[in-house]
Order: sequence, then C-alpha cells, then structure tokens
Amino acid sequence: MLVLGAQSIAANPPTALPAVPSTVDTITPTELRGHLDFLSSSELGGRYTLSPNFPIVARYLASELEAYGFHGAGPNGSFLQTFEVLSTKADQPKMALQLTLNGPKEDAVFGQDFFTGADSSNGEVQGALVFVGGGISDPKDHRDDYAGKDVKGKIVVVAGNAAQGIDLSKLDDNQHGIGAAEAHGAAGILVIPSQRLLNLMKDKTRLQRFAGRETVRLARESDAKIPALTLGPGLAQKVLAAFGVNASGEHEAASSPATRAGECSRCSAKLNVSLQQTRTTTQNVAGILEGSDPELRNEYVTFSAHYDHLKTGPNGEIYHGADDDGSGTSAVLAIAKAMSLDRPKRSVLVIFHAGEELGLLGSEYNADYAPVVPLDKMVVDLNIDMIGRSKAPGDTNPADDHLTDSNTVYVVGSNRISAELDKISSETDKQFQKLKLDYYYNDPSNPERIYYRSDHWNYAKHGIPIIFYFSGTHADYHRPTDTIDKIDFHKMTEITKLVFETGWRIANLDHRLAKD
Repeated sequence: MLVLGAQSIAANPPTALPAVPSTVDTITPTELRGHLDFLSSSELGGRYTLSPNFPIVARYLASELEAYGFHGAGPNGSFLQTFEVLSTKADQPKMALQLTLNGPKEDAVFGQDFFTGADSSNGEVQGALVFVGGGISDPKDHRDDYAGKDVKGKIVVVAGNAAQGIDLSKLDDNQHGIGAAEAHGAAGILVIPSQRLLNLMKDKTRLQRFAGRETVRLARESDAKIPALTLGPGLAQKVLAAFGVNASGEHEAASSPATRAGECSRCSAKLNVSLQQTRTTTQNVAGILEGSDPELRNEYVTFSAHYDHLKTGPNGEIYHGADDDGSGTSAVLAIAKAMSLDRPKRSVLVIFHAGEELGLLGSEYNADYAPVVPLDKMVVDLNIDMIGRSKAPGDTNPADDHLTDSNTVYVVGSNRISAELDKISSETDKQFQKLKLDYYYNDPSNPERIYYRSDHWNYAKHGIPIIFYFSGTHADYHRPTDTIDKIDFHKMTEITKLVFETGWRIANLDHRLAKD
C-alpha cells in the first residue's frame, strides 16, 4: 500500500489507525471544478428532481462510477434506484380558508396567509379550532398533546416543529402530525411551520415560490384522509395569539403543559382544499466498489450527497446549486475515484440521493423501503452537503453569519452514535488536513436542527453512525446566485480529502465501529 510522503503516519500513532494511501492526492481543485462545471451548468436547469433534465444528471453520475470500476447497486445491477413520488399542487382559485378568531369571520389569502399542507387530502371541512401543541400522541413515553382534548369533528392547530427533543422516527404515523390528528377523529389540520421556515417566508421572493410550489412525497398506498393547510407568518402569529401563545417562542411554549391546555372558545375555521396530484418516477444513483477483504467486503462504508436542487423559476431563473449540493456531489465523485485506485478492505457504497430538497425523499426510500444494501451491513454514512463556500474577511452580511471561513468545516453527528467515529474523525484531521472542526450545529439544542435536515438523518435514525460535513448557509442559499464562480476550491479540496481519509480508515479497521 502506498503511503503519503508529506502526510505519512507517525511511527506510533495513538490508536494505530490504518495508513492512508497516496491516492488521496488525486483529489484536486481541477478535478472538482470539472465535475461542478457540468453539474451547475445552465443547461441542466437547476437539477430539479422532477425536471426533464434530471435523468441527464443521473446518467452522468452513473457513467462516472462505472468508469471507476463500480458496479450498479440498484435492481438487476443498475446504477439507478428508481422510486415513485406523488407531486401535489394547489388548484389556487378553489383554495379557501375562513377563520373566526374571537371576532368576525376573516377570509385568508392563498399564497400569503396560507399554503398547501403536507400529506393533505382534498375536501371541505369546518369546525372549532383546538390547539394541540406539537401534536404528539405517545402516552407510553409520557407525551400526549391530545390528552383531555375532544378533537372529533374539529380542526386541530399543530405547531409543526414544537416537538423538540422528540425522535419522530421512533413514533408510528398515528402518533404525530396528520396521522395523529386523523387517529383522534379531527376533521382537518392547520400547521404552524417551524420558526426557521416562518423566517424564510418573510422574504417576498421565497414566499412567492413557496405559494406556487408543488409538494412532493413518496407515493404510498395509504393517503391522508383529512384536509391540511400550512399557515404563513402573519396568520400563524394571529392564530397562536388567539390561544395565548407567544409566536416568538412557539416551540418552547407549545411544548409546555400549560400552553397545550390553552383554549379559544370562539375560534373556528372553514377550509377548502383542492389539489392536483401526479405520480412520477425518479431515481437515486448508487454504485458499489467491492472491498479487497473476502470477509469484510460484506460490510459497507457509505459516501453520500444529494444531486438535486431547485426548480427553474417562473421567469426562467436557474437555481444553479453550485454549493447546494453540486459541491457535495462533486466531492463524492472524487472520493469514489480515489477509492477505486487502491481498494480498501470493506466495500464502498456511493449513493447520490434525489429529492433531498423535497423532504429527504431519496434517502427515505433507500433507508425505509428498499435499501440497496442491508442496513445492518452499513458501517457508516459520510454525508456531504454544501462544502464549497468561505466567509470572506470583513463580510458583515447577516445572511453569512454562520458561513465558515476558509479553514473551518461544521461536523455534525460524529459523536451522536459512535464516540469512536468522532475520535477517528478528529485524529485524522489533526494528522492530515488540520482544518478547524466546528461542532456548533452538532448541539442538540441548536434551533436550526441541522442533524435532521440532510440525507444522513434517514440512516442515523436506524442507528447507523454518520458524519455530516457542511460549511454553512450564505446569502446565495437557494437563490440563482449560488454559482460556481463563488466556490472556494482549495477549501473544498481539503474537506473532500478529509472525508476520503476518514472513510478509508473506517473501511480498513480490523473491527467494526463501536456504537454507544
């Protein structure tokens, strides 16, 4: 095995971690730029999961993996793991919401006051409003927001992200969200979005896009049976105020027993939901590089990124997605090539997820419904999403407040499931790239909840150790200005090398990562 000269392992490393091959040096700014130049090109129209150009991106990724010596991980040896999604769009002229909040009836405006709700059914319903906090119904775990409340035939108001500290993956469908509302006999549901989403919706450009968007989820046999709507910032505040909830602290307030008991005897609603629904097939791209060890090759070290981005705007605006997540996709391609030049003992699974921007759909499908490899054989998932930007000295733009500098990367989740993984990560960085590993977003109390917002989450919830590499949001996040000319390729290269080095060591350990 070839070992780096300048980065050779010390004679007696603290934990005797496997050596790293010189193939890491094939990861260069030139290679990364080559991939990203294609992925962020205008011709692809933004890489929206349901766009006609999206399969072109999938074919590019598949052909690269095949050229590196990977074989397809999908059905019948294909690199494409196809799955069905259900896209839903509001029939706007027929959408209606009328509210009575301790006063006269008020008609809300679609696209400003309210929007399509996730998993909604078509229908017209009316009834009294009942506030149920975070909408969790898990009596066995001593949390039942429906306790003592009669919601049959009524419309429940749920603070959508008020269930901080609750692992929703461990709840049945009928214990949270629209499923819990249905199970308790509610006629409909109004959802107060998370504070983060409410803040984003205050931007008029984003608000317009939010109004015209289609919601997309995995196609399932059992669809929702009650209408659901999502409230906008202004109306959400009015509704919360009617129940005595301080909108600025709705997560904390809705989680407290006193607030969950809040009532509004003169609050009611009438809603009409009219949706147009279409089933579409899309695809993840997945490939396997077989490991060199006859026994360990049955275990998989996984590298992942999402290759989708956003739909072209109504006026032809292209959301190039150079950083989000062209940077992660390019990085994983470079890692795949480097792995193929000196195969590790364990097998390598590379998976590019579709539909991340639509709700982590591709990773949900692979993790929950049809895994390309058995989940109990996945040793780790190293997920990369947005590693290409750096905060310039003197940058005072508030939108860049949490963008990292040229030598820093956020590391999320590395110690949540395996302390050994975190130790390997930090020791590898100290030895090689010497980046500053920032754990700001790893704090479980961080309001951004980054741990739950990219594809690694769908593996972590199954107990698979993960690390999420992320350099922070910025002023160009989810805007047409997220372009390749703003990428810091030196930083991107250093982070990509670190991910390779960490993954290589895990793939060559003489034991499987210990889980806590």
